[in-house]
Amino acid sequence: MTSKERVLHTLDFTGVDRLARDVWVLPAARSQYGETLDEIIRSFDADIIQMCGPFDHAYTPEYFQIGKYTDPWGSEWTNIQEGIIGEVKNPIFADYKSLEGYIVPIQQFIDEFEDNRFNLERQIAEQRTAEKFIIGGWISLFERFQYLRGTEDLYCDIALEDEAMFKMFDMVMDFMEVYLSKWLEMDIDAVTFGDDWGTQISLLISPVTWREHFRPRYQRLIDMIKASGKKVFFHSDGYIFDLYADFIEMGVDAINSQLWCMGVEKVAQQFAGKITFWGEISRQDILPNGSASEVLAAGKKMKELLFVNGGGLIGQSEINRDVPLENLKAFTQAWD
Repeated sequence: MTSKERVLHTLDFTGVDRLARDVWVLPAARSQYGETLDEIIRSFDADIIQMCGPFDHAYTPEYFQIGKYTDPWGSEWTNIQEGIIGEVKNPIFADYKSLEGYIVPIQQFIDEFEDNRFNLERQIAEQRTAEKFIIGGWISLFERFQYLRGTEDLYCDIALEDEAMFKMFDMVMDFMEVYLSKWLEMDIDAVTFGDDWGTQISLLISPVTWREHFRPRYQRLIDMIKASGKKVFFHSDGYIFDLYADFIEMGVDAINSQLWCMGVEKVAQQFAGKITFWGEISRQDILPNGSASEVLAAGKKMKELLFVNGGGLIGQSEINRDVPLENLKAFTQAWD
């Protein structure tokens, strides 16, 4: 079974020869461990490859470098630690008066994507030769709104249903439809959404508000992906238990979430067998602070609870510089 077949069978609950595997490695971890980490990751033989391109954070090293960086939308980022993404400190729409005459960077994105098309197609072709499952692009709506407006002001806007906020929403959606259409021209298998919707104990906004203002916008983009015959992957940190049913109804195929802050048993009881869980072993507690045996036990528990009916689980987590090498090695063994 090839990597692509393995992931597709996992998503469709039709049986696999082994668990599908994936790993995210932050630049800070590579700076910490260098070639030693790369050797471990190579031996892991992940099934999923995430491709990035113009305007994506992973494509732009400035987001992870110490100093200030103005992104293509005009918001200024500040970073004080190498290898970890910085924060927006000067959002372009700190004052909504800036909306007047603002030009959404759609043409800039198109130009940069076309300039890089040959290189992207070459990289994708290499992964096709290796028969990997390929994800292209990364769509953030809620986080992009925060980058443009500022987090605190955006929450106030949502509560007050500020009309200017909806104008900003429309601008971002116009961009995202073009962004997505370009990626859907590529030979990829799926597209990822990434928006953190949870605190440690609850959603950041009420489910009612989320369903009113955000679900329809996600659905527009998901429908584009589904119409092209590709899969939908979604990443969201925090306690998002109240959104799983929505994601299932919306057509999300795989969800990357912090299962351990919600309780793996609780999540499994309600949703195992209904959506694929794209990891993860806890990067808050178990990976950085647990023992190697605890990492292995976490993987065993997830397999027992979430791998059902021939699919539903991809062995995955994110590796930062705080993960000891022995725990990284245990992580790669946890999915055997």
